[in-house]
Amino acid sequence: MLKSRFEDEDELYIPEIGDDGSDFDNVHDRIPHSNAGIALGWSALEQQMFDLLLLNRFAADDQELLDETARTISRLVETFPAHEIARIMAVAMMTFQLAAAEDKSFEDEYNKYREYIKKHPEDLEEI
Repeated sequence: MLKSRFEDEDELYIPEIGDDGSDFDNVHDRIPHSNAGIALGWSALEQQMFDLLLLNRFAADDQELLDETARTISRLVETFPAHEIARIMAVAMMTFQLAAAEDKSFEDEYNKYREYIKKHPEDLEEI
């Protein structure tokens, strides 16, 4: 369940992302339930999308992270087809695993790879 940093949760809109570990709700029969979502006439899909995005509000103390996340999402959608976005997301999730299981940084490992390829171009993977 989502834990809030705010004391008075009755005054806040907190996205619903499932109860007690249950699966996510079906987005097709949901009704927008945030004040902004209702005012903007959001569809159930739009509300679900922003529910997931706005979870960042509770993980950060400033608006900059949310703005950066929104820009990143927009850039990904403009730049890559859906299957490439899914691949990027999978690699991003594996970076957490790499840090936790092997105490390694994705950026460091990628930089090591790039340096190696500069010195050994014959080992560049063919795509």
